[in-house]
Amino acid sequence: MSTLRFRRHQSTHQPGGRVGFWRSRTAAFGFTCAAAALASFPLLADTPAPPWGRGSAAEPCVVCHSLEADGPFRVAPNLFNIVGAEKAREREWFGYSVALLTKGGTWTEEDLDLYLADANAFAPGTTKSIRITDPQQRKEIVDFLKTLRK
Repeated sequence: MSTLRFRRHQSTHQPGGRVGFWRSRTAAFGFTCAAAALASFPLLADTPAPPWGRGSAAEPCVVCHSLEADGPFRVAPNLFNIVGAEKAREREWFGYSVALLTKGGTWTEEDLDLYLADANAFAPGTTKSIRITDPQQRKEIVDFLKTLRK
């Protein structure tokens, strides 16, 4: 691996009239790549953050669920387009409890509210462990989930 070397107390002029600070092309290449990466930060700053980040209503959801269309399965299934969808709809995700698989029906706003408040009371034996006790927070989550549509 090449090391970055500075010339001390010597002219930085090299043969052929070139001025150089590094004796290693690898170090110069690394510096160029770092400069290009730093130059791209303003572009990243202009990219809007997804609406489910820190402080959003859905912040507790993204720990386990993905929220984007065709998002990956995580510890729990994707919640995109969940309001009005069949319960236990993701056939390729195998983490549903028997309680939720046998519950049947679709996810209404009322069912989502009950499930978020106490999943085990809604479907005894379910594996969801997080409870949202604040009714206003549950309403904000359900309202947010309604926006996740194609």
